[in-house]
Amino acid sequence: MADKTFTESLQALQKAASEIGKQTTSLEDSLRLFDEGIKEAEYCREILDNAEQRIMLFENGELKDAQL
Repeated sequence: MADKTFTESLQALQKAASEIGKQTTSLEDSLRLFDEGIKEAEYCREILDNAEQRIMLFENGELKDAQL
């Protein structure tokens, strides 16, 4: 999943949520989509946490503009 951008991962999460909400989606497919969605959400959280850490380092003067 490391090859995905944040936006791509978020779109995959939204698509999984949309598919789960359809009445025609089977329980098995819903569970599979749920698992995929959890992985996408974790990946998004990882990207956001990393960005937050970099911002905090920048604000504390430990990173320069070129390192962002």
